[in-house]
Amino acid sequence: MAHKVITGYYIYKRMALAKHVAIFGAGIAGLSAAHELVRRGYRVSVYESEAEAGGFFRSARNLQSGNLPTEYSWHGMGPWYHNLFAVLRQIPFDDTGSVYDKALSRPIAFGIFPDDGKAEFFDHGLRSIPKMFRFSHWEWLKWSWLMFKTWGANVRTQEKYSRQNAAAQWKPMLSEQGYRTWRACFGPWVGSDWTKVSLHHAGQFFRKQLISKPPHAHLADDQGPAWSHGAKDGWLLFRGPSSEFWFGRWIKDLMERGVSFYWNERLERFRFNGTTITAGLLGSGTIVDADLYILAVNPFAAAEILARTPELEKQEELRLFKLLVAEGPHVQVSFRIGFAEPIKFPRARTAVVVADSEFNLTLFAEDQVWKSDVDLGREIKALWTGTSCVATVPGRLFNLPVSKCSKEQFLAEVEAQILSCESLNALIKEANGGRSLADFKIARIEVWHEWIFSPEGIRGPQPKWVTTTNTQPYLPSQITPVPNLFLAGAHTKTEVDVWSIEGAVESGRRAARAIDPTVEVISQYKPWWLRAISSVDDVCYKVGAPHVLDLAMVVLLLGAALTIVKLLI
Repeated sequence: MAHKVITGYYIYKRMALAKHVAIFGAGIAGLSAAHELVRRGYRVSVYESEAEAGGFFRSARNLQSGNLPTEYSWHGMGPWYHNLFAVLRQIPFDDTGSVYDKALSRPIAFGIFPDDGKAEFFDHGLRSIPKMFRFSHWEWLKWSWLMFKTWGANVRTQEKYSRQNAAAQWKPMLSEQGYRTWRACFGPWVGSDWTKVSLHHAGQFFRKQLISKPPHAHLADDQGPAWSHGAKDGWLLFRGPSSEFWFGRWIKDLMERGVSFYWNERLERFRFNGTTITAGLLGSGTIVDADLYILAVNPFAAAEILARTPELEKQEELRLFKLLVAEGPHVQVSFRIGFAEPIKFPRARTAVVVADSEFNLTLFAEDQVWKSDVDLGREIKALWTGTSCVATVPGRLFNLPVSKCSKEQFLAEVEAQILSCESLNALIKEANGGRSLADFKIARIEVWHEWIFSPEGIRGPQPKWVTTTNTQPYLPSQITPVPNLFLAGAHTKTEVDVWSIEGAVESGRRAARAIDPTVEVISQYKPWWLRAISSVDDVCYKVGAPHVLDLAMVVLLLGAALTIVKLLI
């Protein structure tokens, strides 16, 4: 505790003198920190190893493929993205409103699409769950009990559930069909490979999605009257490519406020005198001299940077990076399918989880949500974006996982797995006069341009990190023992406690608040009754007892049994 007080005092004392902040990384976390600090009078410089901002959220246009707009990965914004929405409200979209007001879609409708049977949506609230995931009522009860236990835990979920694979924990409770269908949602929704995602991660994600406050109000637009986005509502997308509708406008606003950007400038290492950072050394040979430094690059890059200065790498918080990245990167490959004619859906903004896909595919028709004046590419009338979320499960055509496919094999697998989805085909027929998906000509199909396929495996220039069953103990704080070095990124400790866009924004705001305490960080909502259950379970966990909910159930069952015995006597 004394160390934290001293560190805090040191930071605040330096604030009066230190005004130049160097931020390494122009992803969401780094830009969020810059966003807060430049508004408070700091001189901010941002150094980015790539030629553009956005990290894993960015988009691009492929001129060689007819100007087709592409997205690095699948992404959406949930009703619990409070810090993100607060930032979007402050970024001008144009003269008539902010990015929040003008660039966000209405909620998408996620559906579970099996190869056989009917697509099911969240149309009737929690009552929809058994049909969506093909559960029996008894399965639903057992599924709900484990889910509720993750919500009603605190230390137990941080220390125990975070090391247990979510799919494996639910598997004994479900039929094979229910198990496969349930785990299929992890990639599209939780954003992680079901073979690695933890019970803690899955539980915390769905708690926030189903129990969130406050709701977010939205203005009327060309799609209808004013509306509200709150708990249990679908996710939002941008109404155009993310770099064009968010990052381009964000960079413009930050530059107008005085932020300096340096592109294609990779941080190689820090110069460290044993107490503070004295400079950042770039690959180009440039020496960055600032008062305060924020390391907001992906954790794989951060681990390499720190390793070049062993004295720095040994510091508390910073030494966590080696263990944080030990499992290697997550392979989540996005693709686009462009059709030569429009394709309708029977409901607006339909998002597809291809439930029986080996690659855990998710799909969305961008033209359903993008504004009509967005260019879909030459001769493209309908544009679907998709992502494969599992890299280690063999496909149905070549018996190879994504990590071992050639580009041609990957695209052939994607097409085969989509065309085999009869529930998707049924909706396409319903909305298009009986024409099946195979009747629509594919004009162009492609993978995000940075992925490199080779016999040695797939790789990309920016390795992607997600939380797994082996990472929770190693999440570093934004504040380090080095008084002028701070961390930001969804891989750092946040209250959202889920690897996400919201986690990235919150981390950037927390790093900025460590420098300037006037920066606001919005807390996640957890109702009092769940907090109370979690507090009691902390005591149970400390003494080695079962979960408080399990104990309560045993007491109730014993009470019921005693009552029955008394009645019989």
